[in-house]
Amino acid sequence: MITPEEKEKIKEEIVTKVNTVLEKNNESFRMDKVNVLNKNETVKFMGNYRVYDRKNYHSVSSEINTFLKKYGDVDIKSKKIRDSGMKFTTVSFNFEL
Repeated sequence: MITPEEKEKIKEEIVTKVNTVLEKNNESFRMDKVNVLNKNETVKFMGNYRVYDRKNYHSVSSEINTFLKKYGDVDIKSKKIRDSGMKFTTVSFNFEL
């Protein structure tokens, strides 16, 4: 099991990296936090972000996914959304340590 300090460090690293990539690609969405689920022997990290400009989706998701994979096996799912005339792609991810 990882320490509370390690959990906080990982959460901060993820939020910082995702927001840096989104900002670099002129995306308006910013990630606030990463959720943590403490299990008996592992800790599950979960988060999501949005990409509004679909032309940016591949470069944004590629860079973020490469970063996330340094933590091991990451489950990543994306879905195109059209809500009240807005179009964006939402991406959710989770992994266990």
